[in-house]
Amino acid sequence: DWKRESKMNKKVNQSFVGIPHQEFIKKVMYKAENVGIKVILVDESYTSGTSFLDNELPIKENYNKSRRIHRGLFRSNNGTLINADLNGAYQIMKKVFPNVFSEGIEGVGLHPIRVNIA
Repeated sequence: DWKRESKMNKKVNQSFVGIPHQEFIKKVMYKAENVGIKVILVDESYTSGTSFLDNELPIKENYNKSRRIHRGLFRSNNGTLINADLNGAYQIMKKVFPNVFSEGIEGVGLHPIRVNIA
């Protein structure tokens, strides 16, 4: 873990890696608002286990965590594979902006490949 192996002394390392989540969110919101960016906080529940490709709503009734078949891969109802993080991100966008894809979408990440880095 890079955090544990950092060359900083223990005191500095603890303050660097131990930012509470809520404090981090507040800082991001503050910085974004200073440059005119609107931040929208979203409940991400059920977004990683529901299918963007099948146009499922990210709700409990549609949630099925077994479709996240392998770390990083999500399988749609017809067997199409999509990057799991991409699927979740699209579902989060749909939660905030329900009509965001009403005119379609091009270039969805449907061609995952395995890359071995030695």
